[in-house]
Amino acid sequence: MNPPDVSLILPTRGERPSLVAALQSALAQDFPALEIVVVDDAPAGSRWRQDPACASMLADPRVRVVPFGQGRGCAAAKNAGLRAAGGRWVCYLDDDNEYRPDKISAQLALANATGCPLVLCGLELRVGVRRRHRQVDRDRFDGDRLLTVAVADTNVLFHRLQAGLQWDESLGTGDDACFFQAFLEATGERSVPNVPRPLVIYHAHCGQRANRNPMSHYRGQRRLLVRWSRGYGRQARRTLLLRSLVARWKFQTGHWARIVPLACRLVNVGGWREWRLVVNAVGVRLPVVRQWMVT
Repeated sequence: MNPPDVSLILPTRGERPSLVAALQSALAQDFPALEIVVVDDAPAGSRWRQDPACASMLADPRVRVVPFGQGRGCAAAKNAGLRAAGGRWVCYLDDDNEYRPDKISAQLALANATGCPLVLCGLELRVGVRRRHRQVDRDRFDGDRLLTVAVADTNVLFHRLQAGLQWDESLGTGDDACFFQAFLEATGERSVPNVPRPLVIYHAHCGQRANRNPMSHYRGQRRLLVRWSRGYGRQARRTLLLRSLVARWKFQTGHWARIVPLACRLVNVGGWREWRLVVNAVGVRLPVVRQWMVT
């Protein structure tokens, strides 16, 4: 193979049935100069690579498996993928999500056209039969919107390989938002282009996820607020603080009356769109509707 232009990093422990669909979507990209770096974080003795459904795809010459198996979390696995990446550009795919076939080509084309080292895209959230598109209403984020509006999910990030920049392995969740802010600081970028189409399919599921751990979620939000919000306006920082308090209430057993003043303050500071966050938090606390909520 010729040297790849883009390295797609896919960390996995080989435990999710959705891994097959994720690999298929990576191999279905319409961009030829691609390498797929599968970071195998499965414990010793795991046989997921021998599964016929996976083995045939792992044999593709575009795929390179990086043994890791340390179980230190997704951020550590992504750092292992960064160290192994041979492309000038990098993107990421969780093993429970999927790419649209033109995801990489669309983001690379926008990066080349704008000269920006970091590009985002829209995503489609799927919860059962529900479909919701996010980040499809604008083609650029700048100013305070980089902190409060841009969805810097791992799967939508597309960036130039940046020497010395790593994912924060001390965080169980929120590491993607912190990585996004660290990249902006390292490169001095204050405006990030976006492909306003849902190029990533994000599957909400009921299995184990880091952002369902209250303390882990709180640590990620606190790091984002304390370390990375300093260069933004007061209103943006207040919005982030109130969002973190609502999210903390969502995962804990605090009194229901607490959400009322929090919700009013958040909407007053951040605008009416913040009601969606409040409705989601309330829904997660209600067993009847929890199954339809993205947590």
